[in-house]
Amino acid sequence: MRRLPALIAAAALSGVLSSVIAAPALAQTPPAAAAPAPKGVTVAEVRTWLTGLGGTVSEPVTTGNVQMMQIADQPLPWSLSFYACGAALCDDLQYMAVFTGPITESQVNDWNRNSRFLKAVYVAPSTPGADATILAQYDVLLTANGVEQLQEPTYAWLQLLRTFAQTLAGPAAAAPPAQ
Repeated sequence: MRRLPALIAAAALSGVLSSVIAAPALAQTPPAAAAPAPKGVTVAEVRTWLTGLGGTVSEPVTTGNVQMMQIADQPLPWSLSFYACGAALCDDLQYMAVFTGPITESQVNDWNRNSRFLKAVYVAPSTPGADATILAQYDVLLTANGVEQLQEPTYAWLQLLRTFAQTLAGPAAAAPPAQ
């Protein structure tokens, strides 16, 4: 019987006993971190906000997981798409406008190379000599709640859209009529 205390003492000195005793503590998992509170805006509150600013805003249309509304802001109508809408709040928005005209891919590439934020996508005409389609896009990720955070991005979008249209319309207006 005297050997048992000697074996325990030897095991303790060698670290075996301490690793056996500590093993249950390694199996414990730390408590899960709390999920961050959702951020963003609701489609309805953005529609109300834009209407309050004097915009003519269509009813939202849902396609897949994207909700979109048209804004009849003359002379440059545009749309607003809502992505990543969880628990009714959307935190990923895209402003977009569509243009058609005698615009070249080179003009669109020049815009994209020389401009930040608003980017353009050139869609070649389906028949030679027809007008091309250009998509102007401006993406916004929201980090807070409420429509107040849309004031600056919407102002920037409207300024960029106007500049984009003037930049592309200038060369198109100077182009000779199609034969």
